[in-house]
Amino acid sequence: MLLLPHWIARREFLERLRDGRLYWAGGLVVVLLLTALAVGWSHQRAARAEQVAAQAMDYHDWLHQDSRHPHDAAHQGMHAFKPEPPLSMVDSGIDPFIGSTVWLQAHRQSEVKFNAAQDATGLQRFGSLSVGWVLQVLGPLLVIVLGFNAFAGEREQGILRQTLSLGVAPLRLLAGKALALAASLAALLAPAAVVAAIAVAAGAAPGERADALLRLAAWSLGYAVYLGIFVFVVLGVSALASSSRMAITVLLALWIGQAVMAPRVLSELSRNWFPSPTRLVFNQQLGAELKAVSDRVWQQNFGTTERWGRDVPLSKWGIALRLDDQASYPVYDRHYNRLWDTWERQQAMQEWSGLVLPILAVRSFSMGMAGTDFAHHRRFTTAAEGHRRQIQDLMSRDLVAHADPLGDRHFSYQAPPELWATVPPFDYRPPGAGWALARQARSFAVLCAGLLLAAAFAAFATQRQRAL
Repeated sequence: MLLLPHWIARREFLERLRDGRLYWAGGLVVVLLLTALAVGWSHQRAARAEQVAAQAMDYHDWLHQDSRHPHDAAHQGMHAFKPEPPLSMVDSGIDPFIGSTVWLQAHRQSEVKFNAAQDATGLQRFGSLSVGWVLQVLGPLLVIVLGFNAFAGEREQGILRQTLSLGVAPLRLLAGKALALAASLAALLAPAAVVAAIAVAAGAAPGERADALLRLAAWSLGYAVYLGIFVFVVLGVSALASSSRMAITVLLALWIGQAVMAPRVLSELSRNWFPSPTRLVFNQQLGAELKAVSDRVWQQNFGTTERWGRDVPLSKWGIALRLDDQASYPVYDRHYNRLWDTWERQQAMQEWSGLVLPILAVRSFSMGMAGTDFAHHRRFTTAAEGHRRQIQDLMSRDLVAHADPLGDRHFSYQAPPELWATVPPFDYRPPGAGWALARQARSFAVLCAGLLLAAAFAAFATQRQRAL
């Protein structure tokens, strides 16, 4: 008698309905998912409204300055606020820890500040509840609860031997049980995915709605592959284990290792493998090169390294400020790119580790598709720095154009308000889904490779089953 996989899957699915595991374990996860989605949706809506209002008020203040010296205006500068992406409601990524506002001030590239974690309560510091976190940590646990006795339980009851004696091929049996687990997960998660799609569409601006839904589709595909890995791992362990008790013990040990221990261990290992400088060392190295480059520029153009001394008349201060600023741009680029490249190498190492610890690969993929990873943060920071340099160059150009011919009235010059309007508002557009997917190709490929390895492991373990 040949049992088709879909018949086996139907029988397994009904069995999980009868014993109540699908209702209780799955229902708890779904409640957590919907709760996390509601919290994320509320936060994303509030943060986006605040960001839009703050950006508009900041530019309004810039435009409505009175007549004043351009260099004073450059020191006042502007602020750039990072837009809250629509999918931050499902995965806030690194955003709560890395800040959302950067001050575009004169002479210095500022770091992004005002991260939400600084304002977190003691309870929030234990970790934030997000849809991504629930799927990454509790998703595999749900698969374990639903499937740990798929083979081991039937072996204990003698059902497995009877089934195999009927001529059912082990791989056919594996396919049916995998389909049953996948159907159980789909029955629980598909309605939550529909609710998430509605929330994301409602939380996105009209112009970015299609892109947000495309990102959500890719994001969901990544989690489907991630949970698929655990479907095969759970079935493989269940097939090899001598009893249901042994199967769940091994699977819980694997879950603790990959969900609790591995992220911290790999984070430390990647830092040791690709060390990044401390803030003190970074600032010292940056300051030393800025001074060396500035000294060289002043010596070449004014014959002295003394700042603002008698050798440089006040009529030359506009030129001096422009030369100083423009000489610093490559220095900032070199130091920050070196630091950021180091952080990305640390991240790449963790992604490759996803071959044996899938949570590391799916975490990177999830943040990347949600627009809350370091690649998106770096792109925003680079755009903000470009706007800062535009402000500095416009103010310095006006100072050069209105150089004091008398040599002693440089600080008496007052630029008219029309000068402020030459600076455009900071209008940052996050990259599209294709850009994010291209940067997450590695983590997605690692997840797919992990799925193939898990399927091969499950097939190997299942083919060891014998009727006699």
